Amino acid sequence: MANKIHPFREGNTRTTALFIEKYLVSLGYDVDNTMFKEKSVYYRNALVRSNYFNNYLNVKQDNSFLIKFYENLLLGKNNNLHSRDLIVEELFNKEN
Repeated sequence: MANKIHPFREGNTRTTALFIEKYLVSLGYDVDNTMFKEKSVYYRNALVRSNYFNNYLNVKQDNSFLIKFYENLLLGKNNNLHSRDLIVEELFNKEN
């Protein structure tokens, strides 16, 4: 994923969004960056969630949130994009 190759702590989301936007435009997609701006927190969290796993808690990587974002961006779908949906509940379970 593009966010893994960016070497700086700050700016990962902006850099990744810009890279993806330019890449999609190069493939012929008409991309408006409004969604990246309006849903920047969701997008950042979805990038993190797509790479996060925890073997101890049996939490697997999950790119479904990024898929929802890109479906809205490219296919005009109206998926609900709420950062609270990306919370890994297992991390907050007191039994663990």
